[in-house]
Amino acid sequence: MRLVVLCAWLLTAALGGYLATVWIRHGGLRQRTPGVTRLPLWLVLGHVTLAVGGLAAWSTYLLGGVRGSAWAACVVVLIVAAFGFMMLLRWLPSSGRHSQAAGATAERHFPLTAVVAHGTSAGATVLLVILVVLRQA
Repeated sequence: MRLVVLCAWLLTAALGGYLATVWIRHGGLRQRTPGVTRLPLWLVLGHVTLAVGGLAAWSTYLLGGVRGSAWAACVVVLIVAAFGFMMLLRWLPSSGRHSQAAGATAERHFPLTAVVAHGTSAGATVLLVILVVLRQA
């Protein structure tokens, strides 16, 4: 089950990497003026940095069997999920039929299927991490 969590986390990271690539390619890093983007840089970078840190903590748990690392990964993945949910809520208005008012923001170029796949995979990852950590307690 611990390896299933790792695979789910890696799939989520790959899908997130794709979304980050789309965001960067369409100028996400250059959109710093308030109101130009709905996804502030601190939120995007915080989400990515914490996700990588959580994956590192989970890897430490897998390789070393350190239970504290599993608990750390659990806490971090919940924070990452909260950041991701904030980004989703901020992205939704720019993806709908009123998106013309949002201008040409970088996040407007996200494919809906990629967002849904990343969110679904992330939800499964969070659930699996929690189940594994609680089962070992």
